[in-house]
Amino acid sequence: GHTLVAWLTPECDRVSKVSVIPRGRALGVTMSMPQEDRLMFSQREIAAKLKMMLGGREAEKLVYNELNAGAANDLERATNIAQKMVASWGMSPRIGPAAFYTADEHPFLGREKTILRNFSEKTAQIIDEEVMRILDDTARQVEVLLTENRNKLDALAHALVIREELDEAQIEEILGPPAQRRFVKE
Repeated sequence: GHTLVAWLTPECDRVSKVSVIPRGRALGVTMSMPQEDRLMFSQREIAAKLKMMLGGREAEKLVYNELNAGAANDLERATNIAQKMVASWGMSPRIGPAAFYTADEHPFLGREKTILRNFSEKTAQIIDEEVMRILDDTARQVEVLLTENRNKLDALAHALVIREELDEAQIEEILGPPAQRRFVKE
């Protein structure tokens, strides 16, 4: 799912390799290469990264009509990015151009789950709602993309069952040319 979403999404980095061989906490990996070194990303590029992160979970749901715990790390990373989009980067129309401080670490208590924040409960609720909206909207977009390209998803999965790893040329042989990349200079 990750690979197909990245391959078909113009704002994603180019996929260079995919593997279903477990590595560390990951059950497999999609490796992508940025076109250039960058410190800043547009909202569209960040949204594309979220799509890629949710690609595995949505593919699993589409193919097996069931979910498992394998996407936990992807969900954690996607949620953290969505929270930053809303509470730090001003990318939510409901919150607007504001940044709200939250910290999971207290300087004297160590890594306790003490939450320090500079906003009200109402704002916290809006932040939570916006994070869920972003993640739900992204999941729906990924579901549509994978459903429309189910034949490519199945072909890629079949090739990975046989070979376990695919490089960029092998991926292109299966999926066709990647989406035309659009990069916005910052």
